[in-house]
Formats: sequence, structure tokens, C-alpha cells
Amino acid sequence: MSKKRLVFSKLNMAKFISHLDLLRCFTRAITRAGLPVRYSNGFNPHQKITFSLPLPVGVTGERECVDIDFEDAVTDGEITDRLNRSLPPDIRIISAGEPQHNASAIVSAAYRISLISDSEIGKAALDHFFALPEVAITKKTKKKGENTVNLMDYIKGCTFVSEEQTGGGFETQFELILAAGGQKNLKPELALNALEEYLKPVQVLSRSVHRYRIFCEEDGVLTEFA
Repeated sequence: MSKKRLVFSKLNMAKFISHLDLLRCFTRAITRAGLPVRYSNGFNPHQKITFSLPLPVGVTGERECVDIDFEDAVTDGEITDRLNRSLPPDIRIISAGEPQHNASAIVSAAYRISLISDSEIGKAALDHFFALPEVAITKKTKKKGENTVNLMDYIKGCTFVSEEQTGGGFETQFELILAAGGQKNLKPELALNALEEYLKPVQVLSRSVHRYRIFCEEDGVLTEFA
């Protein structure tokens, strides 16, 4: 019996698959691949699969993590090859191996953001917004329902990348690091909604969000989650 942590990408049209549907997708792929997955006990046994930090719908990811328990010894290469033959093309297993960190240690996640707007946004506007001491937003939680919080308590960093005029308007790209995990967690959608409100009268026509790293902290050291 062994637990394996699979690193996978979720790209293109797969961004529209909800977390529950992603779980079903992995469950069916494991069954089709004939892998010796471990099942829970009880009246309704289910495969022992745990996602470290579920992606919001509409967000792509390149290094997502899922833990799967296997009954028998199976090689990392075999898991990767057999699952990739059974999963949809927009979901790919990158690697499989022993978990290096506990999911409870996750503290932040890094996103690449692209905004298409009807006029220029500019680095100065982004810098000014993310330097504000307080921006009130409404955040939903399972325990407290809707709650007003300070967005800036969840912002860990913002880096302007580029801005250029395209056929559809102006494309602004930047990277955003947000609090993530069990202690503090913010969906990028909430940060972008507040940013778009601040940028008016500039109108954001579309946005794309891509999560490219997850970070954890153990013994005071910040490192990439694996």
C-alpha cells in the first residue's frame, strides 16, 4: 500500500470542469487504467483521492497536485503512462512520486493574469491599486456565510509583466500571488473583480487566469509545494 502525489496540468477547455467533475474524471480514468487504487471502508466505498488545492472553475493550472492511495506497488512511470492514456487530452499527468509536503502547509499560490481592456491600464494603475492599505470585499465562507474582509490581507505580491495593443483592445499581463490553503484562501476572481471596479472607466472586456505554482511553508521556510 502506498500514497502517490500526482502533479498534473489542467488546460484549455478543461478549465470549465468543476472540482466535483474533476474528481469523477480521475475516478473513471483510474478505473479504465486498471490501477490498483485503494477504496475507503463503509457502506459506500470510494476511491481514496485527495486534491491539495482545488482550482476554481475557469482557471487553468500547470502544476496541480492530487494524492491517490494504491493497494499494491505500482511504479511512478506506470501510473503516469496509464492515466494519460485514460484522461482527456487537456488533463495531463506530469509526474508521480512520494509526497514531500503536507497539504496543511500550503500558504499561497501564484497566478498569471491577462486582461483585455478597451483602453490602457498601465503599470502605475496596477501598482497603485495593490499598494492600497485597504480594499473592502465580500467573501463567502462555509462557516460564516458572507463576510466583509480586507482584500489586501490576502495579497502576497503583484508583478507587472507587459501591456500591448491587440486587435481586440489592450492586453495587460501581470502575476499575482494570493493567500491559499486552509488558514487563508482567496479566489483570484474576487481580487480581479475589485481591480476592475477600481479601474473604471476603463472597461475590462475579458480575463484569463492561470495558476502556475503553489507554495507551502514548513519550519519557517517558503518552498514550492510537491
